[in-house]
Amino acid sequence: MNMEQDPQSEMFCPVLATLDLLNQRWNLRIVRSLLDGKMRFNEIGRQNGINPRTLRERLIALEEEEIIKRTVISVMPPKVEYELTEKGMALNAIFEALADWGKTWMKAPNPCEGVDDADCVERAEKMLAES
Repeated sequence: MNMEQDPQSEMFCPVLATLDLLNQRWNLRIVRSLLDGKMRFNEIGRQNGINPRTLRERLIALEEEEIIKRTVISVMPPKVEYELTEKGMALNAIFEALADWGKTWMKAPNPCEGVDDADCVERAEKMLAES
């Protein structure tokens, strides 16, 4: 454990410790998926395009950090559900802050970049229909 992560260290930085946790590949996507409620292993994997081995490793790490809770349901075959803990749900504030910042400071993608006018109109109409 480095000094940014050790809460007992005089050098502990909660921002860096949080970023270390969330910057691990797939963690943000997994947490974001679980903000919508309980999900099964394969649902999380399919929704985010994560291979099973990596997903298992990430879920174990998030469970060890008490971000998610794993529940085994006694049916045949056994069913496992994952959900956010109170600590995990608190991360929603980070997603909301990122969304607010993005709305204020990020430029929306240009659907017409690099295409002719007819394709641009078609792409713009499609984007409007989807929203």
